[in-house]
Amino acid sequence: MRVLFIIGNLGDYHVPRYEALARLATARGHNVYLVEVFGRSGAYSFPQERRIAFFQNCPPDALTLVENADEADHHWWRVGNGLLAALRRCRPDVVVTLGYNTYYSLFLRLLKVLGRRYTLIYMSDSKADDGTRYVLKERLKRLLVSGFDGALVAGEKHRAYAQSLGIPLSRSRIGFDVIDVEHFSAASRAALANASTIRCNFGLPARYVICVGRFIKRKNIDLLIEAFSLSQVHAAGLSLLLVGQGPCAPKVRNAIDQQGMNRHIQILDCVPYCEMPALYSLAEFAVLPSAYDQWGLCISEAFAAGRPAIVTRTCGVANELVLDGINGFIVEPGDAAALADRLARLATDEALRERFAQNAVSTVRRWTPKLFATNVIELADSLNGATASLAPSRGAAT
Repeated sequence: MRVLFIIGNLGDYHVPRYEALARLATARGHNVYLVEVFGRSGAYSFPQERRIAFFQNCPPDALTLVENADEADHHWWRVGNGLLAALRRCRPDVVVTLGYNTYYSLFLRLLKVLGRRYTLIYMSDSKADDGTRYVLKERLKRLLVSGFDGALVAGEKHRAYAQSLGIPLSRSRIGFDVIDVEHFSAASRAALANASTIRCNFGLPARYVICVGRFIKRKNIDLLIEAFSLSQVHAAGLSLLLVGQGPCAPKVRNAIDQQGMNRHIQILDCVPYCEMPALYSLAEFAVLPSAYDQWGLCISEAFAAGRPAIVTRTCGVANELVLDGINGFIVEPGDAAALADRLARLATDEALRERFAQNAVSTVRRWTPKLFATNVIELADSLNGATASLAPSRGAAT
């Protein structure tokens, strides 16, 4: 089986996923080819160190279509021509692409309509409660999505949403939003051995809870600040560390001022991926207070670093990775009082934190690049076999 893996930008999160996929495919006698559409990330301003290292090794079956651009720069013509060339060269049985509505995914979907014979799988972490859904838009989306052959999604809630869009459960698998747990765990342990230097380098408080995320409205950072103040945990010496940046940064700083929390809340606005294990490892626990989040990779990272978490019910990790009362707490989005209560409980009960932390480490062991790779290959095998049994034999592509 020949698999073509197409991604907008092979950022640091995607590298270990793709590497695991390539290893497993090779072990099973398959061929995997990588097409990175853009050489720059539109989401992260700091260098993507793992991507840089990946391409420095000159992988023979990987190429970037538009090196010095990101998705916002478009380049539709160059991308379309590049994808056509890659399809001719690789002659894939299966194409795995990021999203169902990126314009390169739409292009691949169009080619199938025009007669290209390959199995098309999209990767997504969308779920039904990601903001307001509109009936007409969902119907149009179903017309689009039902033309894909399968989906690799984040978790079971995401499978249910894919099903509502026309992808039967038999044609979807979970494991899209995984992290390199082994790397994060090892880096976190190393950081603990060098804690005093790290605290000095970042100016970290002696005790803190960490929240990682962009400063945008749906992340509810201002609500977290309110809940932190209500909890009174700062009186016991616990600070709040916010790691992020974004358009709501002035609003966040204003909320800190209004709550009188300037001495107890610290902001780090740009931290490279390679430095993040250290920040998690020295925290007491993590918080994700979003109105909704497709998944919440920061919670996967916190768990890998051995730290429990508090999340809202509408985060993808809730009831998938985070289990209420077992490895963390789940609260309703927008409920500052409930969030304050859980902050206080976790901050003041060391035995509870330790129990949650141990369970967090056990839980996250499943959510690794191996899960991603296994489910991509098994889904591709299943769908490709079904497609081959229905289609006439295919000659070489022209």
